[in-house]
Amino acid sequence: MSRDPKFVKLVSSKINQFMLKNEILKILLAGDGGQGIQLLSDIICRSAIDKGFYAASIPNYGLEQRGGVSLSFVQIGTKEIIYPKFTKPNILLIMSDQARERTKQHQFVETKIIDINDFKKKMDDVGVSIKSQNIFFLGMLAKMLAAMDFCDQETVLKLLEKKLGAKLGWEENKKAFENGFICAE
Repeated sequence: MSRDPKFVKLVSSKINQFMLKNEILKILLAGDGGQGIQLLSDIICRSAIDKGFYAASIPNYGLEQRGGVSLSFVQIGTKEIIYPKFTKPNILLIMSDQARERTKQHQFVETKIIDINDFKKKMDDVGVSIKSQNIFFLGMLAKMLAAMDFCDQETVLKLLEKKLGAKLGWEENKKAFENGFICAE
């Protein structure tokens, strides 16, 4: 399992392999219910579709909607996606301890793992609040996907603003997104 915070360079260097093989990028997002996992999934898929790619996701919830583990299986590629669920992700975002436990069967040597525990100090340093941590990670994922030409920063930010712009805390979320995007460099 790769836990290198500089994952962008590691993953984006494989873009030619994905495109040449006409493969599909598989991303598993995992967190607690209420952490915005499904929001991230929706924005990632919409931004990839906007760039002309196929994208699909399927949610998977624990017994409780809030407090249980929330998963989203996301696929993006150049060919039609028949069924979005998979066992072996290329990228795994882990946003909680129970999500880490729940996704053990999806953690492989070649999986790029983005674990909240590896970025807590960085988020503290740039002032990301607990309620905006998911948006910080959306920024990181957007940077990586932009490097692979699956999306662009502006589209992701517009989609995010459409979802959250009228809500309290929009400026904080926008800043968290920008910090996540920068942190992925």
